[in-house]
Amino acid sequence: MKKLLFISILFVLALTAKSQVPLSINEGEPVIVYALPKTELCIVVETEKIYQHPGAFYRYSDRYLAAKKVITQEKTSYRLKSIKISTRAIPDPARTYSFIPSVKLQSSHLSVNSKGILCGLNVPAETETVQPVVAVLPVKESSRQDALLPLGEESMMAGSEAKMAEGAAKQIYRIRESRLSLLTADQDKLPADGESFKSMFEGMSILERELTELFVGKTTSETQTQTLYLTPSAAVANDVLFRLSALNGMVNSDDLSGTPYYISIQPTDIRKNGTKSKGKSEKAGIYTVLPASTLITIGDGVNTVLSEQFLMPQFGMTIPLDENLLKQSHVKVQVDTQTGRLLRVE
Repeated sequence: MKKLLFISILFVLALTAKSQVPLSINEGEPVIVYALPKTELCIVVETEKIYQHPGAFYRYSDRYLAAKKVITQEKTSYRLKSIKISTRAIPDPARTYSFIPSVKLQSSHLSVNSKGILCGLNVPAETETVQPVVAVLPVKESSRQDALLPLGEESMMAGSEAKMAEGAAKQIYRIRESRLSLLTADQDKLPADGESFKSMFEGMSILERELTELFVGKTTSETQTQTLYLTPSAAVANDVLFRLSALNGMVNSDDLSGTPYYISIQPTDIRKNGTKSKGKSEKAGIYTVLPASTLITIGDGVNTVLSEQFLMPQFGMTIPLDENLLKQSHVKVQVDTQTGRLLRVE
């Protein structure tokens, strides 16, 4: 009994080790197991997080600059930036087959990749490259209280906030007058060349913007990315994919605080006849897929954000290969591991 248990453990470990690399099974194996692919959708949602910071002198913006659009309090909001979809193939449990090669077949070299998806006959197993995951750390913003104000000595030495605001406004007007004189050549000494002129002009514009932000406030933003994974098994019409809240960003599909975004998955022709073969041993049975063209749309119910066509094998038809192909040792059959369709026969 112990000896039988020991042999069983070794068999399981051998199967585990063998599944870590692409597998090519030759004639003589008692049972060959392979899977056809199905498509998993990787939906990348980009949102923009917008920060609004009030300026240090926002109370004096109307008095000194006559500004009406002023940020008066800290605020954070979100908006949808873009939605992109990529696909990847995973094994379809409903289309996993056991192939028992016949002794009459001269060619039974079956290749599958590391996921167990069929690659073809008499072709090398497909190797998959794993993309490294790069961690992106958020950038910590400097506090507005700790940032140096772009003010001159006279303004910084003022005894009150009102005097500092007045000094900042005077600096803004002086910069505007200097820039106008530079543009109209109303100066005794002009920059020596075009590059010097450009550098001086840009410096004035940056300083004016920083001083103006002390009154009207500053808006900054960052892009956030989240990926949703979906493996459809049936047609879908306007199912809630996610919700987007203006205050909290992306939230769960059942969180009513966010605006819903819907997904529709519409195959052009659903012809699925391979599920009945699940777990069944087919003698000399090698199958491919005729994938169905599928339209995927995402929108908020009014506007369509994304509309793309994909070939999805789970909605297609399984097609058996001609047994005569398996009897010819020189024949090479290549199968697309992403869609399961027959690519070529050589």
